[in-house]
Amino acid sequence: MRRAAVFLAVFFALLVLHTTPAWGKPGITGQSAVLIDGISGQILFEQEKDTKLPPASVTKILTAILAIESGKLDDIVTIGVNPPLAEGTKVYLEAGERVKLRDLVMAAMVHSANDAACAIAEYLGSSQEGFAQMMNAKAKELGAVNSNFRNPHGLTEEGHYTTAYDLALISRYAMNNETFRQVVQSKILDWQGEKWQTRLININELLWSYDGAIGIKTGYTKESRNTIVASAVRDDRMYIAVVLNSAGQAIWEDAKKLLDYGFSDFQHLELASSGSIAANIEVDDNRSLQLVSKDSFSLSVAADAAKKVESRITLEPLAGKITKGEIVGKLQFTIDGNDVGGVDLIAGNDSDPPLELSNIFLYIGAGLFGLQVLWRIYLLLRRRRRKAYNYRRQYYQGYNRINRDI
Repeated sequence: MRRAAVFLAVFFALLVLHTTPAWGKPGITGQSAVLIDGISGQILFEQEKDTKLPPASVTKILTAILAIESGKLDDIVTIGVNPPLAEGTKVYLEAGERVKLRDLVMAAMVHSANDAACAIAEYLGSSQEGFAQMMNAKAKELGAVNSNFRNPHGLTEEGHYTTAYDLALISRYAMNNETFRQVVQSKILDWQGEKWQTRLININELLWSYDGAIGIKTGYTKESRNTIVASAVRDDRMYIAVVLNSAGQAIWEDAKKLLDYGFSDFQHLELASSGSIAANIEVDDNRSLQLVSKDSFSLSVAADAAKKVESRITLEPLAGKITKGEIVGKLQFTIDGNDVGGVDLIAGNDSDPPLELSNIFLYIGAGLFGLQVLWRIYLLLRRRRRKAYNYRRQYYQGYNRINRDI
């Protein structure tokens, strides 16, 4: 008889050896900061990560990813009367000027152009207020629940705030988009506007000086002071650092310290890769099932001491036919006994329940009964056809005798 439920637990341990000297936690000038693993999303450093603060131009990260995901980058935007009125950094757009949405995104991210951000908002959201609603909806979708955006550029406005951790969540999501990554890595932008033609230089100093830097955005207003979201990649590791309310040149040192801390004090473990075989199990005496990781799973672990990493496989109740690709369980991981997450396991092959001997006799009996029913129906129909034939023959014989008598 097929098992109604299957429970399987498989444990294995990995010792993560100390391979690099630890620098210790960095001292940050900024009020609020966070460092996350850009792949796993782990928080590796935090300092007032949930404090609500004005973000300045790092707001444009959310503006840009919304524009990119709209699928309208090749649309031509006719500039309205409001974008040219924006304060701060501009590319001096003119009312009536026609510009590709893609170029507006580039101007907003490379040059931090507030007029370009306004034009994006009006085109996609019909108004700044409408676009702000889109921004807040996207933020909530990504888990950035401590933010409220009132404009697309980050200029100071009452009720416009976010947190270091919310920005890390938004940035990690955005950096998974290839087009967004290309935009924020751009160091130079040749701008050919109606009023202004020039070469724009990305002021993100880390793009020019930090090994592996791949963006993403800086900001400044008098109220917010200096802000930054920075990211770097080395040896298949990616870290995202966020600093809010820092002072002057200290913003660069803050970002570098956080990224250095990630690369020096942590090492990367890929514990599961998408499509890899996690285990092979015997479902019953006649069937086996291949367990495959649905997604990849990786972690950053501290490099200053040995860590015990364990995995556990748990299976859902298995009943009936199992179809290849069907979710059948979980592969979960712990570090030093603490749960750190896991991935779904899917069936790597189809698996039909075997026919038991009693079931075989039952199916044979049912088949014979079905044949008997069909045979009886056949005989009944045959008798009816014969009866109808005899009736017609008698009728025509009587008809012919009547005709002869006449």
